[in-house]
Amino acid sequence: MKKNINLIIIAVLAIAVIVETIVIASGRAHMIPKLENGEEAIVELKDGTKYSAQEVWNELKLSNGLSNVLNKIDAKILDEEYKDSEADTKTYIQTAELSLKSQYKDDNGNYSETKLTEALQNYGYNSLNDYLDMVKANYLTNKAATDYAKTLITDSAIKEYYKSDIRADLTAVHILVKPTATDDASIATAKSKAEAIISEINKKVKDGTKIEDAFKAYDEDSDDATLYQDLGTFNYSDMVEDFSKAAYNLKAGEMSKTPVKTSYGYHIILVTKVGEKKSLDDAKEEIINALAKKKVDEDTTISVTAMDKLREKYGMNIIDSELSERYKRYINYQLNNKNK
Repeated sequence: MKKNINLIIIAVLAIAVIVETIVIASGRAHMIPKLENGEEAIVELKDGTKYSAQEVWNELKLSNGLSNVLNKIDAKILDEEYKDSEADTKTYIQTAELSLKSQYKDDNGNYSETKLTEALQNYGYNSLNDYLDMVKANYLTNKAATDYAKTLITDSAIKEYYKSDIRADLTAVHILVKPTATDDASIATAKSKAEAIISEINKKVKDGTKIEDAFKAYDEDSDDATLYQDLGTFNYSDMVEDFSKAAYNLKAGEMSKTPVKTSYGYHIILVTKVGEKKSLDDAKEEIINALAKKKVDEDTTISVTAMDKLREKYGMNIIDSELSERYKRYINYQLNNKNK
């Protein structure tokens, strides 16, 4: 019983100490310097000059206050909107981090945190985390813009894209003749060699050799300047434009009549198989993604509108009237200055 009474006494004394501390702290709060308008000062000089939190905020919001507020709000909104894609986002950021770190090494070829930190500070980032926050924000903002752009894709645009841009897969082999140097003479020599190979293949085919075998013969003769490759199956966008344009003008079992020039050299192409074109239903998602990406790349207002709509969706209400007005002007300016 005595033990319990002692515990009660100790508890009462503890409460008394806490109350006294609160009273003292409260008393100190009333000693904070104030401006003439009654606002509490957060900084003062020995000559009596004082600055309040409200005064600092009023100046801040007229400079970069809006961007700071939007950055915080957007980070929260985007995290919530794409919480189901958290794993993909994390992977993207980790890849960006590894790529960045690989660019900053010491004299022994090892990652140098010091060099990276210096570089980041030169670009205005306080730390690696600040930089990665920017990477994440850009990634999710682009994701939001793309998702919004998808809602703008019409059925007629999908059908038109399907008609003009969706192609069947091709299977092909080629022989690449690479110039030994970049001067005009070396380039001309490579072209002449490619033309000679075409003539030789045509002669072999005329004599009864299967065209695939005529091409395959150059596999054994491949060297640094002449290379035979089985390209497997590919689609138009998988290859450089000039190569794909030539390949898609060929039928199965047909080879290019003249050398096809690309940045790699001169190609002799043999299409061995033409696949079937996807149905519109099977290609629809691919088409929407392509058209949405094109819209985002070509129209900066897509991103602006996408984020404005997300802020509205999550109930953003800018209570400060001046900041609210600045936000409206900011959105209008962005929407009226497309791609500037």
